[in-house]
Amino acid sequence: MTTHNNHATALMVVGHGTTSADGIRQFTEVVEQLRTRVDVPVGHGFLELAEPDINSGISKLLTKHDCSDVIVLPLLLLAAGHVKNDVPASLLEARKNFGEVNFKYARDLSITPTLLEIVEDRSHSPFEFVHGHKRPKRKRKFTLLVGRGSTDLDANSDLYKIARLLTERGALGEVEPAFISLAPPNVTDALDKLELLGATEITIAPYFLFAGTLLQRIYSQSREWQIHNPDITLGLAKEMGPDPRIVDLLIQRSTEIQLPLKLTNCDMCIYRSEIPGRPPQLAPAGGHPHRH
Repeated sequence: MTTHNNHATALMVVGHGTTSADGIRQFTEVVEQLRTRVDVPVGHGFLELAEPDINSGISKLLTKHDCSDVIVLPLLLLAAGHVKNDVPASLLEARKNFGEVNFKYARDLSITPTLLEIVEDRSHSPFEFVHGHKRPKRKRKFTLLVGRGSTDLDANSDLYKIARLLTERGALGEVEPAFISLAPPNVTDALDKLELLGATEITIAPYFLFAGTLLQRIYSQSREWQIHNPDITLGLAKEMGPDPRIVDLLIQRSTEIQLPLKLTNCDMCIYRSEIPGRPPQLAPAGGHPHRH
């Protein structure tokens, strides 16, 4: 016998999905952390490669809880095809199946100081070093930021913006972007570029939330490249993982989607987020409110 718990609102977390057991475990840990932080039901589903799919997850959530509103939270880094097409398509089906429920679609995690800080933290503590044979008199360090890659030009350009922002923040030195699939430059070509620029040490920083096949491909290609470039030291950094700061972002996304007034994304505004190494910026005359 199914019991219904009455809640006005529920949260539905959508992940990419993976065949990696570690990746599923990390995603699940984020969902469980979110459950402990909010007082509303939390469901989950995946776009591909794992169960339940989005609509099965929604059905399970609404079978157990009698909710009038469901806030769909894409646990995805950037707005590419999945965010722009696949999730909305699933929500169209959900609206047909549950016509009495109001589905609200929050934005992706996007570009925020929080995620930049996590990348910096992981890059400062690589889990593996592949040491070069020589000890150069003059060191030149780079960070290679490796994203998933997409056929969506906007999402690819966002990784370039993130690399530039990380460079501006100064914690990782010079940061160059690369992609593991679907877009150039690939990992090998980007590493070749850094070698030509005089790199002696390179940190490989994956711009990935969770473990998975593509992440292992990044590491294996980097190790293989170092074999042919033995004088350069590589540091392999971990993915972001189930960091509590990511749960903070999900809660922020669920809050802002409920506001009556939707304002421009100001997460990276110089009047809101102080940039390390830069003096604080004063808001222009008239103010620069961030009511969201």
